[in-house]
Amino acid sequence: MNQAASKPERRLSALAVSRGIGIGRVVFLHGDKRHFYRIDLDPSQIDSELKRFRAAVDASATQLRNLTESNAPDPNRSVSDIFGVHLLIVEESSFIKKISDVIADQKVNAEWALKVVSDEYLQKQFVAADYHLREKHLDIEDVAQRLLTALNGSPPTTQLMYSGAVVVARELRPSAIMELKKCNPAALITERGGWTSHTSILAREFKLPMASGIRNLDQALFHGDRVVVDGINGQVILNPNMETIKHFRALGAATLVNDYLPDETGKATATLDGTTIVIRANVDIPEAYQLAKNFGAEGIGLFRSESLVSRPGSMPSEDEQISAYRQLAELTCDGGLKIRTFDIGIDHFRDSGFSPERNPSLGLRSIRLSLSDSGHFRTQIRSILRAAAGKKIDIVLPMISGVSEILRSKAIINEERAKLSDDGIVFGSPKLGAMIEVPSAILTANEIAQKVDFICLGTNDLVQYLLAVDRDNDSVADWYQTLHPAVIRAINEVLEAAKLAGIPVTVCGEMAGSAFYAPLLIGLGARDLSMNVNSIRHIRHLLSGIDVSEATSLVDRVKACETAEETESLLHDYYLKNWSGLFPSGLLNSKHR
Repeated sequence: MNQAASKPERRLSALAVSRGIGIGRVVFLHGDKRHFYRIDLDPSQIDSELKRFRAAVDASATQLRNLTESNAPDPNRSVSDIFGVHLLIVEESSFIKKISDVIADQKVNAEWALKVVSDEYLQKQFVAADYHLREKHLDIEDVAQRLLTALNGSPPTTQLMYSGAVVVARELRPSAIMELKKCNPAALITERGGWTSHTSILAREFKLPMASGIRNLDQALFHGDRVVVDGINGQVILNPNMETIKHFRALGAATLVNDYLPDETGKATATLDGTTIVIRANVDIPEAYQLAKNFGAEGIGLFRSESLVSRPGSMPSEDEQISAYRQLAELTCDGGLKIRTFDIGIDHFRDSGFSPERNPSLGLRSIRLSLSDSGHFRTQIRSILRAAAGKKIDIVLPMISGVSEILRSKAIINEERAKLSDDGIVFGSPKLGAMIEVPSAILTANEIAQKVDFICLGTNDLVQYLLAVDRDNDSVADWYQTLHPAVIRAINEVLEAAKLAGIPVTVCGEMAGSAFYAPLLIGLGARDLSMNVNSIRHIRHLLSGIDVSEATSLVDRVKACETAEETESLLHDYYLKNWSGLFPSGLLNSKHR
């Protein structure tokens, strides 16, 4: 029943996980899950049931392979990567074998065996301590649903038409996004789904406005209600009046215009008073840097080398790494390439000998794993040394917690350099940098700065670890405060330590690519920012209109603030009064704590 006409306008707070504005009528996607049923089989029926299940597996694998390959040329490999994970579950994990075992051992039909095994897997992921692992339950559910569809031959959800609608669901599987985007929905609303979920990644990839984190959706919304999804400020407006609709239509149009700022390829980035700011790109593949270069990027400030790890247990060879690094270095030329060594955990290895971890984000990962099991680290170091011959390539060590890890890494680098020399293999001399992103590194920044050639300041993890808040967990989103006084002081400490040591700092992460935070970084002394490709033109446009002395004076006022809310209010009022024309439409209406 459509009750929109009798209800007043209401606004619900949400988590904006895909930027944009969507206006339309609510259509609930209750899901296409089918009932599982159990059939007890005679021993003589087992072989034919196993063949039927294998046929469904093969059909599902073919579908996933087609999805992966059809999206492979995309500059952003998110789509291919996500369905590559699904293909891995079907082809190489124990998931399929366990289902076959249940069919044979319990003498039941494939559908019921699928339910038994998927329920077991899902239960393990629901209780995982790490939020990112808990979110992966959607991948298991998606694969299970695909297998069930193949078993019973039910029609795909692409037959459902959601053109121009606001699709509402408790949660959406990645394949549902793939199918829905063909129908051009106005926006998506879900009850569950953090920033790093596969669903959110795909929504951003396809530029579908999306908001999540709204509880009890079926009580708040009715089928046919008109709603506005504000994927910029993080809110959903129920039963909007005409003035509200006009406002958000204009905001949506302005947002699209801001996505196409004039191209200034080849021009250096400078502030209003002539201070040069180096803008670099965070990229995973060569195609992305080509676009960044057209936008004015000067090199790659962060290459996430783990993007070369296509699937668990499939570490790239030395030659494969050399080829990838050289290709990127040739594109960056004098801008240079900073390679972050593998920022991975033990889950990327098969039969590693390590026990599963209850809290992987605080466990054996990044530089800790590289030093504990140095085989893959030595291969990567050799690759970088060889690729650096005649190229401007540097090494960044992730998740450094103190000087000891740098000294141990240097020893390995020197050992591999000596081996290459003994073998008569040509190699380069990459500079060495440390990624500062944990509290202990901030407190020992002066000592660390004396042992490296440069510093990379990883703001995303810095905020997360400093405040002990998972930024992808919407239940504690209000505690993830980029403008917390402790965060600002930490950034200041690192920048001062680097200045004292006479080494450069590249600020990476969301702060560097956010127009709201960039002036703050400049006022703190940052002169080298690395960001995602889509942020480059906005940041260059903003910085060209501000004066460094103004930003410095603004920071002096910020340092006196006692809360993130106070800092946000101060910055918002200053920007609105002095620099409002430099910001993307709607940005100053958002929360930026």
